[in-house]
Amino acid sequence: MSKQILIGVDIGTSNIKAVATDTSLKILAEYSEITPFTHEKNFSEIDARKLAQTVISVASKAAQDAGGVVAAIAFTGFSETGFLLDDAGNPLAPGLAWHDPRGLTEPIIKELGDFEFRARAGAPVNEIVSLSKTLWLNKEYPKTRSAKYFLSAPEWVAYCLGAEMVNELSLISRSGFFDVEARTPWLEAIALVGGGKDFLARLVVAGEVIGRVNQSAPENLRGAIITIAGHDHFTAAFYSGAINEGTLFDSMGTAEALLRTFKTSLPREAIAELAAANVGLSCSVIPDHYTLLGALPTGLTLERVCALVGVKTRAEKIALGEAALKVDSSTNTLQIVNDYHGLSVTNLDEGASPAALFRAATEHLVKDSEQMVSLIEKFTGKSKEVIIAGGWIKNPMIASQKSKQFGEYKVSDAQEAGATGAAQFAGIAAGIINLAI
Repeated sequence: MSKQILIGVDIGTSNIKAVATDTSLKILAEYSEITPFTHEKNFSEIDARKLAQTVISVASKAAQDAGGVVAAIAFTGFSETGFLLDDAGNPLAPGLAWHDPRGLTEPIIKELGDFEFRARAGAPVNEIVSLSKTLWLNKEYPKTRSAKYFLSAPEWVAYCLGAEMVNELSLISRSGFFDVEARTPWLEAIALVGGGKDFLARLVVAGEVIGRVNQSAPENLRGAIITIAGHDHFTAAFYSGAINEGTLFDSMGTAEALLRTFKTSLPREAIAELAAANVGLSCSVIPDHYTLLGALPTGLTLERVCALVGVKTRAEKIALGEAALKVDSSTNTLQIVNDYHGLSVTNLDEGASPAALFRAATEHLVKDSEQMVSLIEKFTGKSKEVIIAGGWIKNPMIASQKSKQFGEYKVSDAQEAGATGAAQFAGIAAGIINLAI
């Protein structure tokens, strides 16, 4: 009898990664391809059908390399990039990348109100949320004004494989179409883009069975149970054992994601205050819980610093971190200003060195992280445990500063936490793995 395998797919901004695991989540095979966004200047968009084809191909190749029978498949990924569908389930426009600046915020403020939006959507009014992107699409693609449904990227791919049309709670929480605290569709926000009462599909939690792979899919995936694993950061935290109450998860990738999960909801005033500081409230990937997610451009800024001083390889970055540890902070006058769009350096003189710049950047970024953690803990209490993941924590300068920030912390050794976490939810959907909270 052929062995059972689980497939987890992480639909990322840069790459689509699939892992095939056994029923104990040991990785048997993995495969990835570049996410097929098209880029022009700082605009990035994606064709819905091309995305689905790429994701399904990646999943099939991972399954082929692993061998065995696919018991279940799950999808995780970014949430704000979604697709507007007609009543037959056909996409009406491309999806805009979460970081794409095309979005309209004025109608949100005018019709819904800044405070009301932050308090109900759990997000700041900006071009990232799906609502603002949909308003832009309504203007540039008039046929989207009659869109019947909205699906995030993971939900769309699942639908293309034969799943029921659904909206998973952690993904739809970050759209602007959902009242997070009340856990219900926000009809006034939906009406702003011309949507009706069915604009959001049936709401599900991560790991809930939503169908089986149909006969039009690659043969080695057919018949597998399908589920949604939720938002990629939440899925990675779940797999890393960092989604328990009292645990702070610090994921140091391109963006530094700070997550804290809890059961009791927050007052609307608190939700609005957090959102104003770019800390969003979402329903979690585990039932009846919420997760706060704060994001900072930490890794992106460090990469820009490395590029500025000609450092490219992992070994060179480690060496730069070691050199930065030897720089005297009291005499280092360099000042850093950064955001997602760029980096500026002041007080740069002939005595400045690459190591001094890297140290100044690291100290600045950790201060930003400290402020965000302080705000999160203001409403959720002092963290009892800190788990850090991501490549940057292996840099000695970063590790030193994080020790100053948190004191003791654990480093997650989880491999491909997003995709493997998705495989874990696939196992939960198939009844092979128990949901442990």
